[in-house]
Amino acid sequence: MAEEQTNTLKDKKINLNIITPRGLKFAEKADMIIMRCIDGNLGALSGHTPVSTILGDGILRILNDGAEKKLAVFGGIAEIGKTTVNIFTTIAQSPGEIDLGRAESDRKEAEATLLDDSKELKIHGSQVLLRRSLVRIEVSLHLEDPEYFDNDDDD
Repeated sequence: MAEEQTNTLKDKKINLNIITPRGLKFAEKADMIIMRCIDGNLGALSGHTPVSTILGDGILRILNDGAEKKLAVFGGIAEIGKTTVNIFTTIAQSPGEIDLGRAESDRKEAEATLLDDSKELKIHGSQVLLRRSLVRIEVSLHLEDPEYFDNDDDD
């Protein structure tokens, strides 16, 4: 009986919705979703126990039929249910929406600031800038399908 339930869950997809202040930005069914929370990564499959979590800056991985998509997500809240994951965030970017040159420039600027003897507040800001630029760089290099989003948003 437990084996039947496991096989049934394997065959089911989980619905992913990413909502920004401009409305629904992304919707897809997936085998598994892995998101960056403030205290580590969290994966969600169909049948997941309902939970809400705070998202950190990081890469959202969408695994589906052996393929993987990566999106840059910067903060927000995820509501995980048995059949649906709703992500509420202000910024979610697909690889095609990321300006790799700007991300590299931001990374270099943040690294230079961190090496300099600076005030703590400036260092914290540089750490955030560095983390976000590294997330954007990794996601932008994952460009396989430029039509992740409708590209009407400039988040």
